[in-house]
Amino acid sequence: LIVHSLSGCPRATSAMKKAKLSGEQMLTIKQRASNGIENDEEIKQLDEEIKELNESNSQMEADMIKLRTQITTMESNLKTIEEENKVIEQQNESLLHELANLSQSLIHSLANIQLPHMEPINEQNFDAYVTTLTDMYTNQDRYQSPENKALLENIKQAVRGIQV
Repeated sequence: LIVHSLSGCPRATSAMKKAKLSGEQMLTIKQRASNGIENDEEIKQLDEEIKELNESNSQMEADMIKLRTQITTMESNLKTIEEENKVIEQQNESLLHELANLSQSLIHSLANIQLPHMEPINEQNFDAYVTTLTDMYTNQDRYQSPENKALLENIKQAVRGIQV
């Protein structure tokens, strides 16, 4: 016996009757199928968001690496500047010490030479004394009198031995 269609086959007919689904079952299957499609869309959307987050994270990591490099460079520069400042401070201390020694030598050398209208040189009037001396040497044309010339010569003799 040759059967060309399932409709004529008694076994197929009973199987099809058993396979018939109720409307409720069909609705459930359709909902599941549409949920699956929606889930696929959600999964695609989530995959896209994950991709964007990964790209954003990669960019942030690159920015952090740049920032760390900049901070390291700045810290290194700061350390160099601090070391240079220490050297400058030491040089300044040395210069201040030399200046103090020079001031003491000048006070000692000029202790017996009194400038016109001034007390003998001491630590309290040192700046005014040096200003007056500077003015006398800068404007020698105003100090042409024999007394002033002698005074300038005495000052030259007094400071000749000071080592600068």
